[in-house]
Amino acid sequence: MLLAMAMIACQDDTKSNNTTEPTSNTVVITITTPSETRTHLDTAEQMVRWDAGDKIVVIENDERYVTSEGAILDTEGRAHFNVTMDKDTTADSYYYDAIYPAENVLFDEGVYGELVKVILPAVQHPTAISFDGNADMLVSKRQTFASQPTSLDMRFKRLVAMCCLTLENMPAESTIRELTISTAEEITLAGCNLINGLEGEVVEYGYAEPSSSIHLIFDTPHEVSQPIYFTCNPLTLTEGDYISIELTCSDGSSYTRVVTIPEGRTLTFAEGDMSHFTVDMSTEKCSYLFRRTTSITSGKRYLLAADGYIAVPTTLAYDYIEVTEGDSDDDGEIIQESLNNAYIIETSNSDYTIRQYSDNRYLYQKSSYDSFNFNASPTSGQYWDIKYNGDNTFTITNNAVNKFVQYNRKYTSFGSYATMQTQGVLPELYELSGYIIGQVPDTPDTPDTPDTPDTPDTPIAEWLELPGDRSDGYYPNAVTVTVYDGSERNYTHYYDRSTYTSLWVAYPLESKHMGSNGRPSSWDWNPYISTSDQVDLCSHSYAGNYSRGHLIPNASRNGIRSMQLQTFYVTNSVPQIQDNFNGGIWQNLEAALQSIGKSERIYIVTGVTFNKMGESKSISYTKAKDDSKSIPVPNYFYKVAMKVTTNSSGAVTEACTIGFWFDHKTYTDSYTNYTITVDQIESWTGFDFFANLPDAVETTAEKNSSWSTFQNF
Repeated sequence: MLLAMAMIACQDDTKSNNTTEPTSNTVVITITTPSETRTHLDTAEQMVRWDAGDKIVVIENDERYVTSEGAILDTEGRAHFNVTMDKDTTADSYYYDAIYPAENVLFDEGVYGELVKVILPAVQHPTAISFDGNADMLVSKRQTFASQPTSLDMRFKRLVAMCCLTLENMPAESTIRELTISTAEEITLAGCNLINGLEGEVVEYGYAEPSSSIHLIFDTPHEVSQPIYFTCNPLTLTEGDYISIELTCSDGSSYTRVVTIPEGRTLTFAEGDMSHFTVDMSTEKCSYLFRRTTSITSGKRYLLAADGYIAVPTTLAYDYIEVTEGDSDDDGEIIQESLNNAYIIETSNSDYTIRQYSDNRYLYQKSSYDSFNFNASPTSGQYWDIKYNGDNTFTITNNAVNKFVQYNRKYTSFGSYATMQTQGVLPELYELSGYIIGQVPDTPDTPDTPDTPDTPDTPIAEWLELPGDRSDGYYPNAVTVTVYDGSERNYTHYYDRSTYTSLWVAYPLESKHMGSNGRPSSWDWNPYISTSDQVDLCSHSYAGNYSRGHLIPNASRNGIRSMQLQTFYVTNSVPQIQDNFNGGIWQNLEAALQSIGKSERIYIVTGVTFNKMGESKSISYTKAKDDSKSIPVPNYFYKVAMKVTTNSSGAVTEACTIGFWFDHKTYTDSYTNYTITVDQIESWTGFDFFANLPDAVETTAEKNSSWSTFQNF
């Protein structure tokens, strides 16, 4: 902890720095502080210094508070602050607290006796050699007097952690424009904290508007080889926690890395100390996923779109806005390799401002021009009214000239016009909703063709868990899709777009896949499949007594955070009875297979079906709470699992399989009562499981129905 030693300034120095003339009803208090504390990092001496002009808030007797004049530094590096207080001779005693930075203290109901609300910004502007001085939080040691003083000597304690991040294996010539550090939603890195001035400590981190991310903006491009400084709330990340680094370079390229804290390790950001940590960026690259929206959230990033095109930034002082290909298949999603084409939309009173992400210049209009002007600090014409029209389009009207934004098909560009143009199209907005880690699937030619990943890490013939291709036409709208984490396959699923159901999910399972990562709080769309072919389960479950039943379980991937998040794609969910099924016999079966997987690799397929082959059974339907699509409820659930032995060259020499079949109902007994041969499940479903086994091995392996034989194989 940085605890500054008290240093007494000579009275002559103090007087020479006092520029305020008191009135008969006021008293000027000069506060002198040590040189070692605040506000920029002196990297040469690894100390933190005060800056001229720094301001503090001084609180008298827990009720009167005032902002100081800007700090004046003496030749010894001490800071002197002048504050003007009402003169008071009525109190029995006088006690004083001070807090830095003044601009982050909330005066609106900000003081509750000794409690004060202070913001640690989630958006910070570090320099090449220091953290952002405004992203700090200092509290003084309380001073007490019998009468109102005219001078104070104060020492301060830092309540935030200072952090020094080093990136490895980035392109040497790169410079960073923005960088975001984030972690799990329940962990508070920044926000409004509640400070106890008497005790000199934080009572509650994230008292209001907590943030689990820190966004760094570099006002000048930052060399990737240089340390990156920032501040955050003190905390310790332990085994299974993760930290994500997402950055955008000046050339528009973007990178991300999600680091999970390994077993037996911690990452500590200590109060008042400088914490150093290094992240290897070599293994991941990301793209950005934008989704069509019907509302605006201030400060978020958006693409301006129309007619299958998106607006691109301009470097000119005024121009129409040119376009490039956007949502050509109209599936409501656009993937971008960088954020360069985005616009930041923010509220300003009852209006909005719009600025290019690429250079932070605002869009504004003036005079009779239908084109846009661009300026980092316009004096007028930069305010817009934005209204949703109910049909995916927005009316974006400039308040100064009363013109509204349109895409003009004739000129293939965006302008802002007083009337609707003959070939004009109102714009749509796509909001940044996340990033895709690792390989990005190819864009499909039509909405009915799923995205397919790039070259897999091993030949598909070696993926022992995969069922064989189905050629009987039984599911004409089903597609086989493999979900990747970087270059490593996570799982493969057979998704039927007509029933919005993954009929099976196949995956390997071993110890590295399982851990103790906390359960994610929400679900997400599958970026490999058009959202029009998915059910919106992102925020809520199904209607009725059905849970979002995982096919590949969360606990089978909670050792690798990025893989775990992919089990929360909505395509991995089916409506499943919760009590005495999903939360009972089914969960127990999953746990039993996970227990085996911790000591050896096994291969699993989990599936559902509505009818056995040749059967005609009635099907119930439900809906998601946030979607109008009708979703069939499976009549049957099953699992098949396999162990193998291999020779020195890796070829499979023997295998053993086991199957489990359940009617979709409640159970009070054990999963071991429902074992069955894989051969039997194949005859009921029509799928050929473990088709990549040598034929002779497969024939023998799929005849076992004994759980104990499988366990002991």
